[in-house]
Amino acid sequence: MVISKIGRHRIFWKFVFGSFYSLLTGRAISSQSAIQVFTEDEPYEVGFAEHYEKHLKPRVVEFENARIAALKEARSRLFKMLPVMGAALIFGIYALFLSGWSDDETDVSMLGVFGVLFGAGWWINKTLKQYQTSIKSDIFPIIVSFLGEYQYTAEIDDRIDQYDDFGIVPSHKSESSEDQIVGTYKGVHLDLFETHLTKRNGRSTATVFKGIVITLSLNKRFEGKTIVKKDRGRLANWVSDKFSSLEPVNLEDPRFEKEFEVYSTDQVEARYLLTTSFMERLIDLREGFGGQGIQCSFYQNQLLMMISIERDMFEPGSIFEHEDFVDDAKSLLKEMNIIYQIVDTLHLDLDVGL
Repeated sequence: MVISKIGRHRIFWKFVFGSFYSLLTGRAISSQSAIQVFTEDEPYEVGFAEHYEKHLKPRVVEFENARIAALKEARSRLFKMLPVMGAALIFGIYALFLSGWSDDETDVSMLGVFGVLFGAGWWINKTLKQYQTSIKSDIFPIIVSFLGEYQYTAEIDDRIDQYDDFGIVPSHKSESSEDQIVGTYKGVHLDLFETHLTKRNGRSTATVFKGIVITLSLNKRFEGKTIVKKDRGRLANWVSDKFSSLEPVNLEDPRFEKEFEVYSTDQVEARYLLTTSFMERLIDLREGFGGQGIQCSFYQNQLLMMISIERDMFEPGSIFEHEDFVDDAKSLLKEMNIIYQIVDTLHLDLDVGL
């Protein structure tokens, strides 16, 4: 079977009741006269209130009008598609509960139903997507400019293959990358982007990595290559090839032996880099990103980090909320502060040295 019976039912009813409720009810399709104020609640937000007043607040009315226009257009499209979607839903209910068809016949029918519903959903959602894309392309660069000489790019080409030599990029067939931020923090060149790597697993597509990729370029060249990874589980199918030229490094603390596996071409340099303090900070960073996996590789003059994160980090707030850019700014500044902690926490400030 392509889809299990339980899986079919869950997907079906989730789509029916969850996707278009807000549009059907007309939620937030009206302007609000809320006063836009950015409050500096965190140390890393200090100074942003002035930046907000000067660069973001003047654009609130423009984007609030665009938000309402996008919602109205999407709602109009939804009502135009309701007869088609209703017919598809009735057929889906018949196929699932009344037809008595075989599993394979039901699967084919349900795939057709989903095709109609998702096609309609794509057309309805297109105007909302365009609005959210405009937030990322027009507003996010203004927010990021507060941090200094930084460049934000929402849409980027596939680029993960350039890091193959670092030894921690999993084998994959497809890459979807976005949201690149490039700049300098405390003398360390920082390049980060989000990526989603997948591969084929029989008939289905499996995720092999979803999260952020961070490159920190240093004024220090490493003599060898040192790799720190979480465990063997997910990477067992490619570990032998990737680490064929590296030797395992025994860590001093047995607790970290359970947390990480370390490989290097230079045992002396690896032990110099991977002190107990370093490994503790690495665990702290992992927890700061929600307890997901973290891997890193010291190679040439760069530290490459791949941090698994289920959610998308750099995304606009809900289109069903009044637009004032405050939540967008707070979210982005928070994410960048976590990135800065990588430099601070791992003592990569060149004035301190590794």
